[in-house]
Amino acid sequence: MEELLETKPLREKIADKIRTDIIKGVYKDGDRLVEPKLAEILGISRTPIREALRQLESEGFVEIIPRKGAIVKTMTLEDVDNLYVIKASLEGLAARQAVKYIKDEDIEEMSKINQRFLYIANKSSDIVEEYLKYNIDFHNIFIKLSHNEKLVEILEGLSKNFQRIKGMLITKSDRALKAYEEHNEIIKAFKSKNAELVELKVRWHIENSWNYIKERMTSYGH
Repeated sequence: MEELLETKPLREKIADKIRTDIIKGVYKDGDRLVEPKLAEILGISRTPIREALRQLESEGFVEIIPRKGAIVKTMTLEDVDNLYVIKASLEGLAARQAVKYIKDEDIEEMSKINQRFLYIANKSSDIVEEYLKYNIDFHNIFIKLSHNEKLVEILEGLSKNFQRIKGMLITKSDRALKAYEEHNEIIKAFKSKNAELVELKVRWHIENSWNYIKERMTSYGH
């Protein structure tokens, strides 16, 4: 696959490909990631694949078990709880810090992105990729406007795991409609320039998403 050789180091390119496949559900919880098979599919040697799998292990996507090899790490309810506690706190903080920097055009851009949630809420299927894209775009506006580089870096790392959680479970348009309504509350809070209210609304939105995911995981027996 020539595209693997173009820009980033090969290890990162392979990690991106495998991570995307895990997020999309091509590889499911507990699936083995067999190095020779991956080498054959990608048309490359096993060494960069081994390096990519180690990177994915450090990110929490893969578990490397002695004498068994790499498997897709199962996401438990405890994993989701721990991730969402961090996300709610840090994104709430980012939103609070963004209040003093956000401009009318930024709020307008958030409103435009949010309109896409109304569109996908009316689709019957295949909403996952669009949901993930627009959700990241919406949240990234105020995260970046926090002007807190360390906070942005931590949240970017967390984002990969959240794409996986949502990719597994957000398949119904009902959550897209709820996200649209909750985003509107966040937009109103930013318009008010009330930092405390903004933080509260962002945390509330993330906690609602958290509860939705937990209910879905419980019903699927995670």
